[in-house]
Amino acid sequence: MAIIGGLEIIPEDSVLCIEEKNGNVKSIFALYVASERAREGKTVTYLTLQSRDTVLKTMARLKMQPSDHIRIVELPSDRARQDVLTRVREPGCQLLIIDPFSVIFAEESFLDLSIMLAGLLSASRNGTMFLLLIDQGVMNQRQENLVRAMCDGVMQFVVIPEGDRLKYYISIPKMRGSFPQEKMLPFTINNEGLLIDTRERHG
Repeated sequence: MAIIGGLEIIPEDSVLCIEEKNGNVKSIFALYVASERAREGKTVTYLTLQSRDTVLKTMARLKMQPSDHIRIVELPSDRARQDVLTRVREPGCQLLIIDPFSVIFAEESFLDLSIMLAGLLSASRNGTMFLLLIDQGVMNQRQENLVRAMCDGVMQFVVIPEGDRLKYYISIPKMRGSFPQEKMLPFTINNEGLLIDTRERHG
């Protein structure tokens, strides 16, 4: 199991759906995962529609050290889908992040999407972890349900107003090898890192 932000239930060789309704918390979370993996000496490829400079500035703001183990690939919007399909077949990558998966594959047919997800699952069993970043509502409901059903795990970031502040929670309705979480877990993101309060799993 991988340890991410204090959470120890993430299967190493897996395909994970990381989703939220609005915002960029999922991208920040993915960058923290990438940074942790790079510190372990693992190779990371971050496929994104953002500019490489934007990603690097976000990492710098969060005090993440640049690493030769992290390759940030800026995808051209006119051929992002094809570039992703090509790169997911490249050997040697131990973590591959697709940001945002939902935008790049919004027009994918149900059959083609299921075939592609089956291919990712097969590749993950050979040593690659995949993070598929999903903006809820971009894909149609049937596509979103397919992604959730086929992925090894689903992690949902939720923002809830509490008084005059916003509270951040993570819900994990599904994770291979673990029981579903009974509670949403509060988490914080700041310059010191990302921390999930796993104590909420008890009591």
